[in-house]
Amino acid sequence: MIAYLEGTILLQRKDRVIVKAGPVGYEVYVLNPASYSPGQEVQFFCYQQFREDGQTLYGFESEEQYQLFTLLITVKGLGCKSVLNALQYIDVQTMIKAIENADATTLKKLPGIGSKTAGQIILDLKGKVVFTPQKEDKKKAPQNPVWSEVVDALQSLGYKEAEINTLQIEPDVLAGAKVDELLRVCLKQLAKGKRF
Repeated sequence: MIAYLEGTILLQRKDRVIVKAGPVGYEVYVLNPASYSPGQEVQFFCYQQFREDGQTLYGFESEEQYQLFTLLITVKGLGCKSVLNALQYIDVQTMIKAIENADATTLKKLPGIGSKTAGQIILDLKGKVVFTPQKEDKKKAPQNPVWSEVVDALQSLGYKEAEINTLQIEPDVLAGAKVDELLRVCLKQLAKGKRF
């Protein structure tokens, strides 16, 4: 079981990075892979997922991110990649606050999480995620307020939560995107009735 990984970024791909640790390269799914660059030194707390069709490694810059991730994947209806995608849009403390305050509105703004899943998260995890960071992170979890603004704009245009919840935005699509640009992409996909 790989629980911790330290090395340098060898390659940065659409939804993951390759970390070179000694003579070995590890494929690691991370928050906001576009924020990493080749040669950058990294340290990840890792979650290793075992499935019949293979193994997948997920890496987090802090123990708090790792703990939150491992709790969220225990919620019915949430998988590793959907949780990783959602955590790109919210930091650890904001997520904890939303769960503890039963703030379903904040949770529903995360991609892939609708009313039912938000309610399930609160039901399953309220009271279980009150952990205090050992120290202030120098580099917090990647956030992107653009998504929240896009959701608000779509709702003001009359789109239902269920429709918005079908949108699966890839990290490379979000990276550097402005509200108007991302809104156009969402409207185009919603008009076609497709997921992206």
